[in-house]
Amino acid sequence: MNLYGNEYIAVSSIILLAALAQSITGFGFSIVAMSFLPGVVGLHTSVPLVTLVCIVGNIVIWYYHRRDCSFKEVGRLTIASLITTPIGIVLLDRIPEAIALKGLGILIVSYVLYDWFDFALPSLKSSLWAYISGGTSGILNGAYTINGPPLIVYGNCRRWTPEEFKGNLTALFFFSSSLAAIAHGWHGNITVSVGRFAIYSLPGYALGLWLGIMLATKIKSLMFKRITLVLLLIAGLRLLI
Repeated sequence: MNLYGNEYIAVSSIILLAALAQSITGFGFSIVAMSFLPGVVGLHTSVPLVTLVCIVGNIVIWYYHRRDCSFKEVGRLTIASLITTPIGIVLLDRIPEAIALKGLGILIVSYVLYDWFDFALPSLKSSLWAYISGGTSGILNGAYTINGPPLIVYGNCRRWTPEEFKGNLTALFFFSSSLAAIAHGWHGNITVSVGRFAIYSLPGYALGLWLGIMLATKIKSLMFKRITLVLLLIAGLRLLI
């Protein structure tokens, strides 16, 4: 019983950290949460858990930044993401967890390197890139609930402002997370245990968002982001090793 209670505390703490990072820097909630949760509750519990929490969080953040949302930009990305999300969920069920965790580690380390070195990127004009980025995001969303990296690369190529990132991506994340939750439910991945973890995590998520808003004016977001990236790099390397 004590061990089970410790799991709830650990999961809530990770969700709080992920929400705090997202609130201060705009950094992806899912990639922070998924860097640490599999080590506590396993991959097959972590994926649907983060999916459920993301639905609530993205509604709140999108409403705050709704004036910066371009539905024309979001539309193509969302269509492609919704089509390919079920593919990722099938992959989650079919690939052995040990191999899937290695893939997750590679994804996290690659994202850290990309974000840390701030690579110069070309400007993408063709709408085809929206479908490619959205489709790739959907597969990662279903398999790991980490759909941000290809979308962040796409947004940087399109020269989105920080406000446009928050308005556009949270709208897409809401739709893709909702579909993923339905698909996970259909595949039997949303268990009673997952539901309990999600409910107990919501206060931590709300606290993380609130703390982030309070701290955003007092600390430099770039410094916080660098610290978060170091933590993610350590977590990603642990998954690989």
